Amino acid sequence: MDQKIKRLMEFIDASPTPYHAVDNLIGMLDAIGAQRLDERQVWQLEPGAMYYVSRSGNSLIAFRMGLRFSGDTGFLLAGAHTDSPSLKLRPEKQLKSKGYLRLALESYGSPILSGWLDRPLGVAGNVAVREGSDIHSRLFVSDKPFAVIPNLAIHLNREINKGFEYNLHQQMPAVFGLARAENQEESQAGGSHAEREISEILERIGEQMAVDPANIVSADLRLFDYGPSQIIGEELINAPRLDDLAGCLAVMEAFSASEAQEATQLACFFDAEEIGSMTPGGAQSAYLRDILARIVLASRNSGQDFYRALANSACISVDASQAWHPGYPEKFDEFYTPVLGKGIAVKSNANMNYATDFTSLQIAETAAAKAHLQIQRYMARADIQPGKTIGPITASRTGISTVDVGHPMLAMHAIRETIAASDHLDMIAFLRAFYS
Repeated sequence: MDQKIKRLMEFIDASPTPYHAVDNLIGMLDAIGAQRLDERQVWQLEPGAMYYVSRSGNSLIAFRMGLRFSGDTGFLLAGAHTDSPSLKLRPEKQLKSKGYLRLALESYGSPILSGWLDRPLGVAGNVAVREGSDIHSRLFVSDKPFAVIPNLAIHLNREINKGFEYNLHQQMPAVFGLARAENQEESQAGGSHAEREISEILERIGEQMAVDPANIVSADLRLFDYGPSQIIGEELINAPRLDDLAGCLAVMEAFSASEAQEATQLACFFDAEEIGSMTPGGAQSAYLRDILARIVLASRNSGQDFYRALANSACISVDASQAWHPGYPEKFDEFYTPVLGKGIAVKSNANMNYATDFTSLQIAETAAAKAHLQIQRYMARADIQPGKTIGPITASRTGISTVDVGHPMLAMHAIRETIAASDHLDMIAFLRAFYS
C-alpha cells in the first residue's frame, strides 16, 4: 500500500471528531518543527519559519513565512474543513424505556440517517473537566463500541424497502445498555430520572476517563462508526468522514512537503462547514482574516500592505465532489460529472455555491499543468443546486481569488464514503504544485 494512502486511513481512524483531527494535525506540525502561536501574545515571525494557531480546539491555521514581504508577494492558501455530518449526543438527558438505556441524539449537518442503523457505534469528543479551581478540556474516545441504533424488524414494517423516513427524536436514540436495577422507575423526558443530576451516559464516560462524573462541566460528544477504514479491491478507499478529512490530510501532506517560497503559504482547517461555518473558528468568522492581517503586521505595515497582500494572493478550497453513480445516472449532467480514478474535480456553479469563476479557474489549470495532472470538471444538473463549501465564504471575506476542487466521491454524507486512492495522490501532487 502506498504510504500516503496508509497515512490517510490511519488519520481517519484516529480522528473520530474535529477535535481529534486538529490534535492529530498539530502533532504532524510539531514533528516538522512548526511553532505554536498564541493569539494573546505579540508575534515575532521569521522568513521561512513555520507556525500554527489553533482556535476552539477544532480549527487550525498553519503557515510558512515567505522569503519576501507578503505585501509584495501575497499568500498561497489551501483550506479544508475538519467536521463531517454526524449524530451528536445530548449527554445530560436520560432516556429509559422498559429497561433499555438510550442516547438522546440530534443531527449535526445533513447525515444520511439510514446508514447509522444496526452497526457498532463509538462515542468520542471533547470533555471539560473541573480539576481543583481550573477547568481543562480532555479528548475522549470510547474504548469499545458504545451504542447501536436498531432497526425495526421487516415483519413489523413490510414497506421499509420502499423508502422510510426515520424520526430522529423518536426512532433514532441509540441503545447503549440495560438499566442496572430492574426495579428502577421507568421514565421518559420530563420524568424523575430525566431530572437526575448525573446521567448514566456521563457516569460511564467518567468511569473510563477516571474522573468523578460530577466534575464533568460540559461535553461535545458524537457517535462514530467503530469500523476501520478499508481498501475495497485495490483502488477504492471506503471510510467514514472522507468528507472532508481526505481534504484535510491532502492539504497537510502538501504543506509539509513544500519548501519556503517568496509568498507565504497557509494550510487552513476550519470547523462547522457542515452547519454554515458561523463559529469562532469557522470560515464565516474573522479567524482567517485576523491571521493574515497579523502576518503582515508582524513584518511591517505601511497602511496598505495588508490589502496589497490580499490582492496578490490565491486560494484553493478542498472539499469532496459528487462522482458519477452508475445506479443513478439520471441525477447527473454526464458532460460535467467526474468519475472515480480519473483525477481531481474542479467544481463550479452559476450561483456561486462554489468559488470557481472565469479568473480563478486559471489557478487550477496552472497547478495541474505544473504537476502534469489531468483534472475533471463538476457542475450539478441545471435543475439541481449543489451544496456550498468554504470557498465562496473565503473569497467573499478576503477578496482572494479562489477555486474549489475536490476528491470525486460516492455516497457523500453517508456514514461511510468511497473515493479512489489515485485521486487522493493526485490531490496531494496538485496542492504541492500550487504551493510551489
